[in-house]
Order: sequence, then C-alpha cells, then structure tokens
Amino acid sequence: MAMPLEITDCFEILGVAPGAHPGEIRAAFRRLALTFHPDVAGSRGSEKFEAIVAAYSILKTATPEQMTDALKRAKKRPGAAPEKARGGSPFRWGRRRKKESPPREEKRDGKKEEGSGRVRELLLERALVEAELAVARLLEKSRGEEESPSGLALRLRGDHPQVRLMALRSLTGKAPEGEVFQALLEMARRRPLDDESLELLLLIDLDSGKKRDLARALAFRLPSAEEKTALALLRWMSRMPGRDELMGRALLNPSARVIASALASWPPRSLPDELVLIRLLRRDEEAVLIPLLRLVKSAGVPPWAGPRIAALSEKHSSPAVRVWAGSIVRSGNLL
Repeated sequence: MAMPLEITDCFEILGVAPGAHPGEIRAAFRRLALTFHPDVAGSRGSEKFEAIVAAYSILKTATPEQMTDALKRAKKRPGAAPEKARGGSPFRWGRRRKKESPPREEKRDGKKEEGSGRVRELLLERALVEAELAVARLLEKSRGEEESPSGLALRLRGDHPQVRLMALRSLTGKAPEGEVFQALLEMARRRPLDDESLELLLLIDLDSGKKRDLARALAFRLPSAEEKTALALLRWMSRMPGRDELMGRALLNPSARVIASALASWPPRSLPDELVLIRLLRRDEEAVLIPLLRLVKSAGVPPWAGPRIAALSEKHSSPAVRVWAGSIVRSGNLL
C-alpha cells in the first residue's frame, strides 16, 4: 500500500511543507482552488482543480497516525520515486486509495464520528471557496465600470473579508470622501486587522486630518492584532503628532515586542496611564522592562513604583534590568 507516498504527494500538490499546520494546508487549498476553479481558469484548469481537491480531501481525512507514518517513511527514503508510474491524471491514485480503504461500516463508532466531522469540515471549506468564487465572478462582471460611492461603502461594511479587500483595492491611490470614508473608519474599528488589509489601508491617499482619524480607528484593533501587523501599524503611527494617545492601545497587546516598540517610540518625559504602568512593571521580560525603566527615569518615578523598582534592582535575573533599576535608585529619583 502506497499510503505514505500518497500523503507526501498531497503536500507537494498543495505547495506546503510536509507536516504543515492544518491552517496552512487550508489556506493553500483555498488559494489554489480560487486560482484553478473552472469558473475562473476555464476548462484548462479543471484537471488541476480536480488534483487540488483530491489532495486536500486526503490530507483532511488522514488520521494523525497515517500522517506520522507517511512522514517517517518519506524521511527514510529521501528523493525516492514512486513505486509505480502513474498514467493519465496524476491523481488517479487518490481514487485508488478510496477503493482500497476499508468500508466505514467496519470502523468503530468513534472512528465514524471522527470521519463525519472531517467530512463536515471539508464541505464547509468547499462552501467558503464557492462563496469567494461568487464574489470573484461579481468583480469580473463589474470590472471596467465605475462603482457608486454607496455601493463602495456597502462593500466596505460587508461581512465577507474578500468583499472588503476588493473594496480596499479599488481605493488604492484615491482620496475617499463622505460616506465612503465613514464606512472605511467603521471597517477599521470593527473588523479584525490583518497584514493585507493594513497594507491596502495605508495605500489610500488621505490628508493629515483623515489620516489622523484613520489612525484613531485602527488603534482600537491594536490590543488584539497579530504581532507582525501591530508592529507595522506602530511604525506608521510613530510619525504622527500626539502618538502617545494612539500607542497607548498597543501597551494592551500581549506581545512583548509590540509593547517594547510602543515604549521605544513613547514621547519623552511622559508616562503611560497609571493602571497600564502598574501592569507593565509587573511583567518580567527584559524587552519590556528596559524601555519602561528608561522612560520612568526620564519622566520621574511615581511614589507607588519605588518598592517594585528597588526589587528589580536587586532580584531580577537580567543584568541589564538590574543596572537600569539600580541607576534609578542611585539617582535618588525614588520618593
């Protein structure tokens, strides 16, 4: 039985590394399916689309034991060719696998339920892909036509992320006004922030006032943004006046790198909100404490922070933290 080889072939078809995370596999499938679906690529894409669906179906239904066994065998035989040449469609082996698999009726009840769950997941993924294809067809149909402001605002407020992305792409290099700009601000405040959305938002042509309004709206997403996205947004905000108001939201992000970046760009001789400062002084990461202590030394130490800073100067595991805390103690900057 060529199960290990079949599973490793599936990774290659989807363009992901062997043993990739399920989320990465799912993203690769959706991207390729959108590219090679017959409605988009025509009849020339049907064979490739069939291959992509077959590969994804096998990876979704493979048990962890089958996956582990496949990867182990692939490591033992690096670069080995398939035992049998495959003619015709390169994914006929997927159909052979189904014929060779034991009937589901012979499996235990637990296995049946697990298989049903995977089938439901696969159907859901297929429904998502079909929805995105429908959006793509609508976009193709309307290409070349100037969209009305009300239609663009409606797409910016849409629930489907691909619809919002298409609306953002149509705004690249333009200066939105009126209801379109208000819809843009609403989207920035309410919707999750990701790399692609942020990149498109920052390409929109805005005057300083609108840019400031957009920054305020995006700041609401900083506490929950992914690290990479939050760091990119902080770099953009760091050049704006009154940035402490905007960057204060970044201090609520769980990432030490995001907090350190916000503190490094914080205006000198001013401190974050007292409750935020208390929480940050309780953290133990060197990346957070060093810029925080530097800021505290320049702005002055609040009375309640003295014992914590003295403890850091004596007991913290990082020499750099002890040096900075000790410099505050020795300067007599403690009340």
